[in-house]
Amino acid sequence: MPLSLTKINYKTFLINFLFSFIPISFVAGNLILNLNILLFIIFTIIFYGKDIFAQNLNRLDKIILIFFAYTIFIGILNNFYLQSDLMEGDYTITIKTVLYLRFLIFYFIIKTLINKNLINFKSFFIICFICTYFISLDLIYQLNFGKDIFGYVSTDPRRLAGPFGTEFIAGSYLQRFSLFALFLFPIFFNNKDKIYLYILLLLTFILIISGLIIAGNRVPLILFVILIACVLFFYKPMRKYLLSFFILSTIILTTLWNFNPNIKNHLNAFTERVSEVVEFAATVMIKNKESNYEVDKDNIIEYYKYSIYVNGKVIPLKNIYIKEFYSGYQTWLENKYIGGGIRSFRYNCATFNCSSHPHNYYLEILSELGLVGFFLILFIFYKVLFNSFLNLKSKKLDLNHNKIIIPFMFLLLVEIFPIKSTGSFFTTGNATYLFLIMSITIALSQTSKKKI
Repeated sequence: MPLSLTKINYKTFLINFLFSFIPISFVAGNLILNLNILLFIIFTIIFYGKDIFAQNLNRLDKIILIFFAYTIFIGILNNFYLQSDLMEGDYTITIKTVLYLRFLIFYFIIKTLINKNLINFKSFFIICFICTYFISLDLIYQLNFGKDIFGYVSTDPRRLAGPFGTEFIAGSYLQRFSLFALFLFPIFFNNKDKIYLYILLLLTFILIISGLIIAGNRVPLILFVILIACVLFFYKPMRKYLLSFFILSTIILTTLWNFNPNIKNHLNAFTERVSEVVEFAATVMIKNKESNYEVDKDNIIEYYKYSIYVNGKVIPLKNIYIKEFYSGYQTWLENKYIGGGIRSFRYNCATFNCSSHPHNYYLEILSELGLVGFFLILFIFYKVLFNSFLNLKSKKLDLNHNKIIIPFMFLLLVEIFPIKSTGSFFTTGNATYLFLIMSITIALSQTSKKKI
C-alpha cells in the first residue's frame, strides 16, 4: 500500500531539518547560515506563529525584551542625534540594530518549539557528531598531506583551517560543537555493553583533542579542557572517564609537541603572550611598578603608534590583543553609560589602527551599549546560569528525561567566559550560537520534564 503523505508531519520534519542543519551551516559560511536561520524563522512563524506570539512572558523574557528595546533606542539615538562626523550619511548602526532583532524572534521560536516538544534533539546531536568527526579527520589529513580533502592549503604554518579555507576557526568550531558528539550515545542510545560506549567515547575524545591541537587555536583548546573538567565534575555519570580523558590529553599533546615543531612553537608563543598580558596589567595597575618591555626607538612611528602613557611611563603594546583590549576600554570611556550603538566601534574607536571590534564580548558591549546594556546582558547571563545550575543541584530537573540540558548549560558558561579573546558579539555566527544555546538552556531549565 503506498505511503500516505497526510501521515507525514511535514511541518515538524521541515522545522527539524532546518534546526539540525545549523551545525553544517556554520561550516558552510555566513551566507548559508543566514539563509538557514531566515528560513527557520519564516517557516516556524508560518506554522506556529500564534503559539509564538501568544506565549506568557516570564521575568527573564521581559528582561531580554528590554535589552533588545534598549539596543534599538541606542542605535537610533546615536545614528540620528549623536552622530559623529565619520558616520554622516551612514546608517549602518540602525540597520545592524534592526537586523539584530532576528535573534529575539529566534529566541522565542526556540522556546516555543521546546515547550511544544517539537524539536528532535537526537538528529541535532547526530549532525554535530558527524561534523566533529569530519572536521577533525580533515585537519589530520591536512597536517599530513599539506592540504585538506577540498584542496585548501593552509597559509599559516602554525595553524590549520581544514574545510574553513582561509579562516582559522576550526578549533573554535570543535570547542563549540564537539561536546554534543561526546553526549550523543550516553543520552540517546541504550548502551547495554558499557565497554563499547567507553571505547567509543575515548576514540571520539582522542579525535577531538587532536583536532583542537592541530587547528592551532589556543584559546578554544584551553576552553575545551575547562569545559570537560566542568562537565566531569558536575555530571556524575561522566566522572568515570575523568582520568582516561586527561591522560589521553597529556599523551596527545606531548606527542604532537615533540614531533611537530610548528605546533610546539605556536603553543610556546601562547605562554609568552600570557606573560605579556600579565606584565601589562601589573604595570598599569601598580603605580610604582617598572615596565619590563623593551622599547624599539629606532622605529619611532610604530613605537608611539602602539604605546600608552600610564603613571609617567610609556608602555609599548607589543601584544595585538592587549592593543585591542585597550582600544575597547578607551572607547568605552568616551561614552560610559549608553555606548555608541551596535557595530559602532569602528567609528568611535579612541585609539590608532583599530579593528572592527575589541576582541572581547564584554569590552565590545561596554563600548557599544554602555554600562546600561552591560548590566542588562550580565543579568541575563547570571539568571540563565543560576536557574540552570540551581535546578541541577536541587534535582528539580528530571535528568532521566532532561539531561540533554547538561551540554548546553556548560557550553553557555564557557561561551560567556569573560577572560578570553573573542569575535564580535553582534556578528551572525556568534549571535546565532549564543542565542541557540541560551534559549535551549532557558527552555529546558524552566520545565521538569521534556521529551527528547
